[in-house]
Amino acid sequence: MSETKVDARGMSCPKPLIMVKKALTGLGPGEPLTVLLDNETAKDNVVRFLQDQGAGPVATKNRGVFSIRARKSRRDRPSARVEPSRGPEDGAKSFVMVFNRSGMGSGSEELGNILAQACVNAIKELNRLPSSIVFYNGGVHLACEGSPLIPSIQDLEARGVNVLVCGTCLDYFKLKPRLKAGTVSNLFDILQTIASAGSVFSP
Repeated sequence: MSETKVDARGMSCPKPLIMVKKALTGLGPGEPLTVLLDNETAKDNVVRFLQDQGAGPVATKNRGVFSIRARKSRRDRPSARVEPSRGPEDGAKSFVMVFNRSGMGSGSEELGNILAQACVNAIKELNRLPSSIVFYNGGVHLACEGSPLIPSIQDLEARGVNVLVCGTCLDYFKLKPRLKAGTVSNLFDILQTIASAGSVFSP
């Protein structure tokens, strides 16, 4: 049985994940796949995706290169993605919240930080919670050590809200070791989440 290889070295997220998704789709049940990467964030995203697909990924590292070996599941698995929930009465899809900066609105930075904290705290009191909250660009600071929003974000996670934090953005700001809430994600999954939402709100 020949082995399919995806060489994604030198590529940044989400390109490696897209390549792996396409490669896995083209494989038959039980066929092997090897992925080569030199980006840790991309490695984490690919491993998580392959785990969701039941492919049993095993990752090793040698001289800065990650090698992930997996095998396509012999059984069809439902998508790990959860569609936005529907409202209890009106049947409307729930919404996605997007934070792309560390504050809320424009003008005073100090006021923006106060409003962002008040906004996240208020989300918990809504009758219908968002299906997902997305943090990218400067917004990733809100999910990292030192942010006053960590307890509220963790509480929302415990209540079933999907919290996605852009891994490329964490790398850019050198914040990945300080992440305290949410799942390290990638632009592809973030775009899918936004596209499947009934509505998107960016405070």
